[in-house]
Amino acid sequence: MKRMIVTLSCMFSMVFSQDYVGSANCQVCHADHYTDWSGSGHPFKANIKSQGWNILGAAADGGPQFPSFVSNYRDTWMDTINASWLDDITGVIGGFGWKARFIDNTGKIVGTANSIVNQGLGHNQMNFYGGEEWGWKDYHPSDDKTYNYGCFRCHTTAPTTDGTWLDGVTGLGTFVEDGVGCEACHGPGSDHVSDPNASNIDLVYEFNITDTTGLDFGGTLGVIPPDPNGNSVNYLCGSCHNRGFNAPIEAKGGYIKHHEPWEESLTWDGHSFMSCTTCHEPHKRVVWDGDGVDLTCTESCHSTHLANTNHSSSATCVDCHMPFAGKSAVARGESGFKGDIRSHLFKITVNADPMFTEDGSFVRDDETRPASLDLGFSCLGCHNDDPNDNIPDKTMEEAVASAANMHGTVSTDPYNPVVNQYTLEQNYPNPFNPSTNISFTLPKEDQVQLTIYDVSGKRVNTLAQKSYEAGQHVITWNGFTEIGTLVPAGIYFAEMSTPDFRKTIKMVFMK
Repeated sequence: MKRMIVTLSCMFSMVFSQDYVGSANCQVCHADHYTDWSGSGHPFKANIKSQGWNILGAAADGGPQFPSFVSNYRDTWMDTINASWLDDITGVIGGFGWKARFIDNTGKIVGTANSIVNQGLGHNQMNFYGGEEWGWKDYHPSDDKTYNYGCFRCHTTAPTTDGTWLDGVTGLGTFVEDGVGCEACHGPGSDHVSDPNASNIDLVYEFNITDTTGLDFGGTLGVIPPDPNGNSVNYLCGSCHNRGFNAPIEAKGGYIKHHEPWEESLTWDGHSFMSCTTCHEPHKRVVWDGDGVDLTCTESCHSTHLANTNHSSSATCVDCHMPFAGKSAVARGESGFKGDIRSHLFKITVNADPMFTEDGSFVRDDETRPASLDLGFSCLGCHNDDPNDNIPDKTMEEAVASAANMHGTVSTDPYNPVVNQYTLEQNYPNPFNPSTNISFTLPKEDQVQLTIYDVSGKRVNTLAQKSYEAGQHVITWNGFTEIGTLVPAGIYFAEMSTPDFRKTIKMVFMK
């Protein structure tokens, strides 16, 4: 261990030989990346007054500015907590996508035990996920919460336990830039700014967080220190998107805790070839209608798995395989199966068992159930008891029955699905207006006829009468007859027939 520490010390001195110059200096040559980054959540992980309130500067009242598309209720914050941006508050943590907390002029978190603002009263975390005001929460009102390295190691650029970031208050630790700046991911850039070339800047900088040598990366994996020559994207992203660099995925209150994508990625197995940037454009945002996800599941790997099997055209792979099983700010709806953070587990275990341990502290991962999503989050988060969402309600038993053959497969290999039976699934949505989707599966190429009848048995429309390849197929009926007139409200039947199979489902058209 002593030898490792000495070696790491040499590594750090080599890596930190350059100076930090700030993200603004990157804008000159990398304007597109800078524009994308400045509209993402990374620079807004922390806004500190002494730093000039971050990249967008100060608003008219002296507080930080956020991009115009961010609905974070900033204008009401100070009135609500009886404080002033200029006189009482020196910083805000977050404020971009989920929640916000505040730092007083002594470096304490507002509303906690020793804060000079609302001391011990809580009422200090504003939740606003999804552009909706979810109200104030009490964040650790009885604890001494100081904005020091333990907090800002993942909210700033070049954090360190040395020195202090707030004049007049000792022992807080320091950082170079508030928020996650360009140099948090690419390293100090003084040489690169002086002489721009690929050899003097790091594509994947593993040293923004330097305290990982004392943490356990999943037990059998052992301790993994930063690598000065490494280019592990997952290590770089995972150094912040984790809760301790260990394999158990932590849970609380019926949801996965936030900051767990690293731990979730350790369970990927068949997806171990992937990195964070396989799907994410790292400079761009995902929330607020961002386009930070630049690869979908069916584009290169799962082309045989239809995203819309048994679902409306608006449903996607991530609705089931990356549901909102985590919670950062709020749990939404009444089902208990919809938080505000998408899971990165991907795998779904199709039974009625819960995904959490009995005490609710971790995601189960044992010989009887590998770490995976349960059907509560993958199905009942949407198929809940909301009377206004036009999504049919399901019980857990119904979800298990539907999910068992969701993609018409019996193979355990997700890349080589095997369809071995005919199916005609219940149309979705049902009741419907103006259209509904009817899905069926074929084990081989076959001649298919799909016909709509009314309650008297009269044919209304023939939607299909041709040969289809083996696999899953979805046909949409828009409620029109063969001659182009809209049918009246009522009950209709869809009959699918092949030379070897026939099945009928009942549908309800509403006006």
